[in-house]
Amino acid sequence: MNEKLPYWTDPHTTSFKVFIKEVKKLKNQYQVHLRENVIRPAGGGQAGDKGVLTVGTLQVSIHDTVIDSGKVVLLTDCSIPEEREGQLDIDIEWRTSMMKNHTSEHIFVSTLKEKYPELKIGDLWIDGEHVNIELLNVNVSSEDLIVAERDVQRIINLDIPVQSQIVGVDKIDPSIRAREGLTAKHEKLRIVKVGDLDSSACSGIHVENTGQIWFFKVVDVKYTNGSTRIRFVTGSRAISLTKELYNTVLHRKHTYPFEMEQIGAVLDRAKAAIEDRFQMIEKISQLITTSGYVDKIGDVVFRHEYLQGFESINLKNLANQFSTSETSVLLLFAPGRKSQIIFRSFHTPNDANYYISSAVEKQGGKGGGSSDNFTGGFTNVENPEELYEILVSSVREALTQ
Repeated sequence: MNEKLPYWTDPHTTSFKVFIKEVKKLKNQYQVHLRENVIRPAGGGQAGDKGVLTVGTLQVSIHDTVIDSGKVVLLTDCSIPEEREGQLDIDIEWRTSMMKNHTSEHIFVSTLKEKYPELKIGDLWIDGEHVNIELLNVNVSSEDLIVAERDVQRIINLDIPVQSQIVGVDKIDPSIRAREGLTAKHEKLRIVKVGDLDSSACSGIHVENTGQIWFFKVVDVKYTNGSTRIRFVTGSRAISLTKELYNTVLHRKHTYPFEMEQIGAVLDRAKAAIEDRFQMIEKISQLITTSGYVDKIGDVVFRHEYLQGFESINLKNLANQFSTSETSVLLLFAPGRKSQIIFRSFHTPNDANYYISSAVEKQGGKGGGSSDNFTGGFTNVENPEELYEILVSSVREALTQ
């Protein structure tokens, strides 16, 4: 194992003189192989470096770095001359973000293992935007996640040194976190230590001390098949997302009075209101299917409803509940600046489009569908009630012809 790789010894060095040995085209991209081993490829759950490769006046963007057939290759969208000297400039913003994210992953997992010693890492992806990590065999509670997040931030604030060293596999003991089977594949391993908090076998790039991470924030959690999938962000990205969320809440604080510490209770009440709304829609749907506005025009029964508060999915569900053996048509209208309609025909001599499509087009709407079902919509509706009455009148007229 090469202990002197520059992305390990000095990850902030970003410019290198390089020699381009080989360029291959592979499908819609090019693989560029350099003589110098100075850029980190993807591996160990971490994305590869990005950057720019310059030869003379030609500049080529590197969108990833990978290992192919045992060689480190740069992936580019453009070709570049072989057997030429050039300059490689690493995307330091992308790399630095990965360094913060990767060290945070070590701290986060170490913190959670104190509460859940049985957890193992499943899928792991670390790049310059976020970290996705699967924790096997555990359902980490939201309370424990919040505690772990707070502990990670405390460790970040302590400015703890992060160090690495190459050791023989015979030096690996249970205190060092290592992927299963790793010691059987290598004679030496690189160990990354975060003070006395965590020691892990790792080939990734890391910050020099925890204070360089700045900020840590869990942004998503999902539970699947007894495991927990977590996404988190760090650094300026974590700060920006937190500010954005706080400002979104702050803006609404003035239109719907509440104190910031009440936001949990406000969300609980909003959830209860949504559940009440769904129950109300269900009751209204039941009433409409048994009664509602009904006109008899010749031999055709015309049912129509103006449904305040209904959304497209509610209209669709309600329309699907109707089933009749009589000759009839059904018009459901959900009002708003964006008004929506569903029109269905049952056993009529003409299809649904015949009765409604021209009226929708005349009023500036759009729609279409099958022979017995028409779905349409309108934008920038100033007077939904007037639009509804126009559509009802148009259907009545079409039914009399």
